[in-house]
Amino acid sequence: MAIGIGIREGIRTITRNSSLFFLSLLVAAISLFLLSIFALVTVNLYALVRNLDEKIEIIAFLDDRADAQNLKASIQKVNGVQEVIYVSSKQALTDLQQEMQGSREILNIFEDNPLPASLRVKLQPSLRNGKGLEQVSGKIMLMNGIRETIFGGELVDQLKRITKIITVFDLALLVIIILSVIFVIFQTIKLTIFARAPEIEVMRLVGASDSFIAIPFTFQGLIQGLIGGIIAFILTLVTVRIGSSFFNQLYFPKMYFFLANLMAGVILGMIGSGIALRKFLK
Repeated sequence: MAIGIGIREGIRTITRNSSLFFLSLLVAAISLFLLSIFALVTVNLYALVRNLDEKIEIIAFLDDRADAQNLKASIQKVNGVQEVIYVSSKQALTDLQQEMQGSREILNIFEDNPLPASLRVKLQPSLRNGKGLEQVSGKIMLMNGIRETIFGGELVDQLKRITKIITVFDLALLVIIILSVIFVIFQTIKLTIFARAPEIEVMRLVGASDSFIAIPFTFQGLIQGLIGGIIAFILTLVTVRIGSSFFNQLYFPKMYFFLANLMAGVILGMIGSGIALRKFLK
């Protein structure tokens, strides 16, 4: 009964202060949209980093008379090695031709295939760094039949450092956006509460509890966050469709983003209204 009355009062509060409500709703929606875009960029960025991390490997070039199968079996036994793939000289040339489709004439200057056979050594995630690559590469170089190894350790370490910087930046930006959404909703509820301060005082005088008084404003914060989340999701959907024409394979799980926008809007809306009510009802 009390909740029903509180919800009706909340609807009446929204309609009586519609201009303030819709202005704040717009700001909250934009803030939630920025939060959603932040999540979209972060998800795709980490998908790219994970893809690059999976491509980290050691390439071991073989001598002409090397026993590729025995070497493959020996390297597979090295601690930290996840997978070993044999690439023949012919396959290496075919792969290079595919990668250099626009510059095939460069390869025509060679009468014979200049590329040696090789073994692509993929490591376990814990060793996909400069130190791990160097250690495993050193062990591989001790084996008979290995001509040379390459692994790009410095580039791998730079990738790891960039990933850490991105993580710190992401967390900082996430905190700023969340606080901005809470602040917008907090300010809206606070202004609405002050506009109805005389009515609230009368309600307190006739014995209304703080929880009963809080229901309409909590409902307003919830509705503001809910609608703001829906608007933010629609804006994100439009942005993804535009962005798909510039970037291939954008990762955008619609249902997860829709639910996340709704939940973020509702939770942040209730937090903002709760802070405003706590300050007023003290």
